[in-house]
Amino acid sequence: HGWVDEVTLLLDAGLAEGKTASRAIGYAQIQRHLAGELTAAEAKEETTIRTRQFARRQDTWFRRDPRIRWIDGSAADAEQNLATALDVLNGH
Repeated sequence: HGWVDEVTLLLDAGLAEGKTASRAIGYAQIQRHLAGELTAAEAKEETTIRTRQFARRQDTWFRRDPRIRWIDGSAADAEQNLATALDVLNGH
C-alpha cells in the first residue's frame, strides 16, 4: 500500500489543488481510486497503459533529437560500451 499511502498523505497536504502533481501518472489514478471512481485493478491497469504511452512518446521525442547519440547497451562487450559512453561524454 506504499503508493496509496503516499497519495493519501499528499491529498491531506493539498495534492488535489496542485496543477501537475495531481495529474502525474499513477498519482491521478490512485486519487481516482481513493475517490471511488476506479477499482484498485482499474487504477493499476490505467497506470500501466499511461506509463507505456508516455514511454513511447519519450522514445519518439529522444530519437528525433539530433544531439543524442545512442549506445547499444545490449552489446556483449561491456568495456567497449564503457569506452563508447566515455567518448560521448568527452565530446568525441
